[in-house]
Amino acid sequence: MQIGLLGEQLGIYAQDGLEKVNWKSIGDPQQPLTWYKTLFDAPEGNGSAVLNLGSMGKGEAWINGENIGRYWISFNTPKGRPSQTLYHVPRSFLKPSGNLLVLFEEIGGDPLQISFGTPTISRICGSVSDKHLPPVWSLGKKRNSQSYVHLQCPRRRTISSIEFASFGTPLGGCASYTTGSCHSVQSRNVAEEACLGKNGCSMTVSADKFGEDPCPGTSKSLLVVANCS
Repeated sequence: MQIGLLGEQLGIYAQDGLEKVNWKSIGDPQQPLTWYKTLFDAPEGNGSAVLNLGSMGKGEAWINGENIGRYWISFNTPKGRPSQTLYHVPRSFLKPSGNLLVLFEEIGGDPLQISFGTPTISRICGSVSDKHLPPVWSLGKKRNSQSYVHLQCPRRRTISSIEFASFGTPLGGCASYTTGSCHSVQSRNVAEEACLGKNGCSMTVSADKFGEDPCPGTSKSLLVVANCS
């Protein structure tokens, strides 16, 4: 840890600049205007890596001397949550081990809670209305003449559970949802039969698919939220 404002000018974010200042163990983790450094091993795999800075406040980050940009965890969305906590790290910046992470924290945070990992998709969602046209390439095919929801897990993963399914007038979207005044009680059963254990699945927005029309004369939508494992 090094308190001060000259760190960037001295280049202490890179290996050849570390010795230009005296570092000490972390004291108050909420100290503002503080430089932090640590060494870490690259996450397994060959894909992109992510840096979780959810415990920090606002500042800038470098990995092996490469600037990965500014972070501002303390900037919240209207719902009071951090607007971003995960930051992309190009795999080309990383070595198998002994990677140098340097942060300049402006307002205070807890660097002991920082973590590295790889991005994973564990939750997928699809929503479409019967008013939506099907893809152009499918218009000439009778079997694809209706709107449909398509769900797809990452490679080597399958749909393990249906978190939510509603054919009718579901309220909300993929992040927050509930059934509306019109809802087919067969929604979950149909989604589970079509999707469980598969890498991907499709369901048409059709009353015939769900065995009944829960609200004749009303435009309907299909919203499905599933988990991959």
